[in-house]
Amino acid sequence: MQIATDLANGLNYIHTAAGFSISLVHKYVKSSGIIITEPSLNARICHFGAAELCSETERHERGEITEEELPELPRSGSRGRQFEGVRGYMSPEFKSTGLATQKSDVYAFGVVILKLLSGEEPLKYKYDKASGDYRKISIIDSATEAVETGGEGNETVEGRLRRWVDKRLKDSFPVEVAEKLIRLVLECAHVDPNKRPDMRRVAGKISKLYLDSKMWSDRVRLP
Repeated sequence: MQIATDLANGLNYIHTAAGFSISLVHKYVKSSGIIITEPSLNARICHFGAAELCSETERHERGEITEEELPELPRSGSRGRQFEGVRGYMSPEFKSTGLATQKSDVYAFGVVILKLLSGEEPLKYKYDKASGDYRKISIIDSATEAVETGGEGNETVEGRLRRWVDKRLKDSFPVEVAEKLIRLVLECAHVDPNKRPDMRRVAGKISKLYLDSKMWSDRVRLP
């Protein structure tokens, strides 16, 4: 929760409080672009070499690209480069247009937090014996299944969450906080950019959830 809070506040600062008159978009938000300091576990966003100032009123077309074409893109620092981004962290509209916006940053942030909570990669492929093909599994889909109502049998949301959250936590975490955080970042990763919250709202909600998790931690801490 400390890491999630720092990342939310950091991205909110980039988007809203950096003091620029035009929009600042990071466009390269991913888990390997985050530095964690010890022992405080404070998080810092890096990879600002890929960041750029983007005017929301002066957008330009950059063409379309498929996931299969991504590895072949040139890795130069030229501003004429067609595409920036990381597979698994890119929003649908970012993948189709190559245009980075603050909403695509919010999407990538949502994926980063889901990875933080689950310990899983954004995308993984599982072999399907029945079809003989590999099936793509998205961390967004698995998180949605964990918090949605209903499901198979009589399993509760809490039961599904305990199976989904990173096993290295040894099943010791505030389930209610985890559920609220997952639902929040699933909003961030909504397929429709207009339905994603801005980082100011996200940072405020995560800060409150951090305090709730701190109170839980203080209650269960061993002498």
